[in-house]
Amino acid sequence: MITQTRPILSLTGLLKPEEDKDLELASYDVLLPCRRFDVDHKVAVLGRVSLTAEFLLRLVKSVDGIDENEAALFFGFGLRDMSFVLAEVAGLGYVERREGRLWITLSGMSLFLEGSDEPKIFDVEARRENVGFDLISLAYEHPRGLDDFSRALPELPLLQPERASAAAGNIYSAFRKSYSEIASRRDKASFDKRSLYSIDHVSPGDRFSSSVKLTIKSTGLRPWAGVADLSEWRNEVEQEDRPEVLDAVAAFVDDLSVTQRSGDREAYEVLISLAPEFLKEFVRKSGLAVDQYYRETFNRVGEVRSNRQTIAFVGSLFTRDNVRKLTEAYSIALRSRSRPSTLLWLIPIVKHWGATKTLPELLRMMASRNGADNNSDRPATTVGLVSGWPDAHVKKAFAQVCKSDAPAFPQTLELLIVPGVLVAASIHAPIGSKAGLPVPLGFISFDPRVVERASEYVGHSLHRYVKEDALERRIREDLARTTADEGEMSSSVPE
Repeated sequence: MITQTRPILSLTGLLKPEEDKDLELASYDVLLPCRRFDVDHKVAVLGRVSLTAEFLLRLVKSVDGIDENEAALFFGFGLRDMSFVLAEVAGLGYVERREGRLWITLSGMSLFLEGSDEPKIFDVEARRENVGFDLISLAYEHPRGLDDFSRALPELPLLQPERASAAAGNIYSAFRKSYSEIASRRDKASFDKRSLYSIDHVSPGDRFSSSVKLTIKSTGLRPWAGVADLSEWRNEVEQEDRPEVLDAVAAFVDDLSVTQRSGDREAYEVLISLAPEFLKEFVRKSGLAVDQYYRETFNRVGEVRSNRQTIAFVGSLFTRDNVRKLTEAYSIALRSRSRPSTLLWLIPIVKHWGATKTLPELLRMMASRNGADNNSDRPATTVGLVSGWPDAHVKKAFAQVCKSDAPAFPQTLELLIVPGVLVAASIHAPIGSKAGLPVPLGFISFDPRVVERASEYVGHSLHRYVKEDALERRIREDLARTTADEGEMSSSVPE
């Protein structure tokens, strides 16, 4: 569910109001903290009376007050059989015996459900269920296996930690509320024949996590002000049943906000230095005209073609549209390029970069295709370049993570390099506001000149990150590659 405020005209005049539309800004997978609980309870299971008792109940319902002998004669029951059946129905309180006649009781009448001629009864059974609930909204959550990368993703904040610590006491009402879903998942065929009778005891068990997929969407006029779309995780009704999770997601998104930094200008200068021909229409004496470049990028399709070697993009590289652009450009570039043995990704200093399952999927795809033609059966080695301590999910995603204690590049610069093949560069800073969500803005290019400049740029400071001699040698050999394709690069943001 997206809660979106009414678009307003930005003070910086990013767009004309009639140009405004939705902008997919970023995509994340985050962990929802959960716990298993053993719930001892009783269920009322809908059963059937014996066949002979059923026949008798049907008869007495139709002919209330029938003589016992006439009833026995009707069914052809002997004395012994009749005594057994009468003991069953009278003992259960369904039929009353008075002066040799049979009368159906209110309990007996209640066995005949509306629209049914078949009498039914309930048996109470004791059961134990091991079920999962999330610790934020205490909603039922079916445990699912997570891979190593997913288990390392960031966790949604516990805005009410006392609620999580006292979860066992609140599971009684949560289990009752979710029982229909729990029971139907266990046994759909017999679910309509049982109902929850009582909850006797709850014992907390092991913790586990479930993943929540969210997409941050904003608008062209206000790209820095995004909200979470959770439609890929749960439908709108299920989201409304979990308001505490919605609050936690909103807090997660708010925590991504940054302010403009003094180094942002230097970062945009890097874009100009890498692709001066492509960006020449947006270069001023003060540097890159960010607002104008953003406007053109937002309003243009920028589809990848073999004769359009550089295209602009806005939003994270992990959004659906940008993943498509990147993979299409990569496919075109690989047609005529030799394939290196390494892939480099300079990671910007922004919160939770790459916290999406798309990251390892994209790396696997690019590495496997890269390694298919480099005289090796092994895929290319993926190398993450990180300033400071890498996030846990980053370490799981890359084959090698090389870190520098102090940044050697602008903090907001993201640079993906497949040496000799392709480069994707972007800056993570608010656009149109001094503070807000970072709006990645940059380009994807397989222009030989751009790829070569990016390789030289990273190569100058590579030693600050890569400390292993053999790996550094491999990377430098790859960075020294020259592209075979010398096609012309588009000189402006493509139509």
